[in-house]
Amino acid sequence: MGFALVLFATVSAPGQQYSSKDADAAVTSIVAYIKEKYVFEPKGNKIAQDYLKAWKSGQFKEIKDWKDFAERSTLILQEVSQDGHMYVSFDPKTAATLKSPAKETETQTENQFFHGADAKRRNFGFRKVEVLDGNIGYIQLSEINISSKSLSVLHSTMNFISNTDTLIIDLRNNGGGGSEVSAVLESYFYSKPTTFLEFRTRDGRSEISETVSWLTDQRYLKPLFIVINRGTASAAEAFAFSLQATHRAKILGERSAGAAHMNSWYFINNEIYLSVSTAAPTIPGTELNWERKGVQPEIVIDPKSDVKTIITQIRQ
Repeated sequence: MGFALVLFATVSAPGQQYSSKDADAAVTSIVAYIKEKYVFEPKGNKIAQDYLKAWKSGQFKEIKDWKDFAERSTLILQEVSQDGHMYVSFDPKTAATLKSPAKETETQTENQFFHGADAKRRNFGFRKVEVLDGNIGYIQLSEINISSKSLSVLHSTMNFISNTDTLIIDLRNNGGGGSEVSAVLESYFYSKPTTFLEFRTRDGRSEISETVSWLTDQRYLKPLFIVINRGTASAAEAFAFSLQATHRAKILGERSAGAAHMNSWYFINNEIYLSVSTAAPTIPGTELNWERKGVQPEIVIDPKSDVKTIITQIRQ
């Protein structure tokens, strides 16, 4: 879930003014990090080369401050990579945090997300569960928050809609999250072992997302529809993408955010930091995912459609 803060330092003076010399040093660091850390090595090398070429060709000639440098860098990086997680941010406060990180680790942050008091107050993202007219189940998820602590909520939800004839899962404006207990949410919708995604990192490690063998609850094998919009991102997109790619669900709404990759932040100087895609979920054996493209709906509808309109669409 989220990004890992990976910290490397480039020497700079506090509150440094923009200069061509310091900008050249920043470009050198940015190029080095992309080459070393981008999740797909050949593509990372190409991104770094194209960015350096833009620098040498004078595309930064009119830049006068670090804010403009960050904006121009981001424009170039995203154009050459088609990767929304590649950017340079002008943010002295975050840069200072990256230079001298707090003791709280990413693991601690994740534990708060899954097990903190706020997670329970948010009901782990389960905002609405009901049976609509026509015996249609409806689940509205505001986040993906599946853990040992929320499993009872998931089980209760799926038990409640188990006798419906059709199910709608509404993921509009669901910014993502993750699962601590593998793909148990996806597993409810399959009767046979199924592989979904391969999570790959630059160091060669990979992890396969697949149905879990330990789920004993009744599976929901009836028609399934998932509603998305541009606010559907990250783990919510992964869920929709996986069920669409395996032909288990039909997607309604508008294309999703296109936030597939997982990024790490790197300190460049006291004014800016770099974001690099350091891990990526893909269809196993390929580099295919929904980064920048988003999950594409089979049925395009107004993203603000009410439930009655959604039901009309799925009945056609």
